[in-house]
Amino acid sequence: MSAPTLDQPVKAPTFQGVSARRKLTNHLATGLVSLSMLIALVPLLWVLWSAIAKGWSALTSPVWFTNSQSGMTAFAPGGGVYHALIGTLLQGVVCSVISIPIGVMVAVYLVEYGGGTRLGKLTTFMVDILTGVPSIVAALFIYALWVATLGFGRSGFAVSLSLVLLMIPVIVRATEEMLRIVPMDLREASYALGVPKWKTILRIVIPTARGIL
Repeated sequence: MSAPTLDQPVKAPTFQGVSARRKLTNHLATGLVSLSMLIALVPLLWVLWSAIAKGWSALTSPVWFTNSQSGMTAFAPGGGVYHALIGTLLQGVVCSVISIPIGVMVAVYLVEYGGGTRLGKLTTFMVDILTGVPSIVAALFIYALWVATLGFGRSGFAVSLSLVLLMIPVIVRATEEMLRIVPMDLREASYALGVPKWKTILRIVIPTARGIL
């Protein structure tokens, strides 16, 4: 059989219908996937409905936001979320006060000073490790060190320390990326004017990166 030439159109292959067996397999797979999704949604919807049905009256009551759980037991009526709100705010503030300066300084070191050095590589490696640490592992580490070993007792400050371990790598990575976006021409222009490196970082690099962020 001769090959088709340019002046002879090529006939497109005719499409043959899908066999009944493949259609049946497709319908069975679709049905099983849909059934699995419905089975997985049942407990989730059940929990959501139970939480809304039992907690809606408390959420709509102003007492819920002004009363504390102090002295309350698991089955006693009353109490509120006041202590949880205040505790969350305090722990967030303490965590931010500790982790933001440390994270920014580590990022500045990695970008401006530690590139290619052993300490810089070690710091980057440790930041990568902290990035993948689960929250429960960070909490257990702080409990073992701060509470069990040093004996300071359970407190909100211990919770803030565990949050610091989770927040520092995020701040380091975000700040590091922002510092790398700052054009090198700004640094070189500052160096050409005789400005020291530390002052260039404080007066030019960080404000520019903050503006980008």
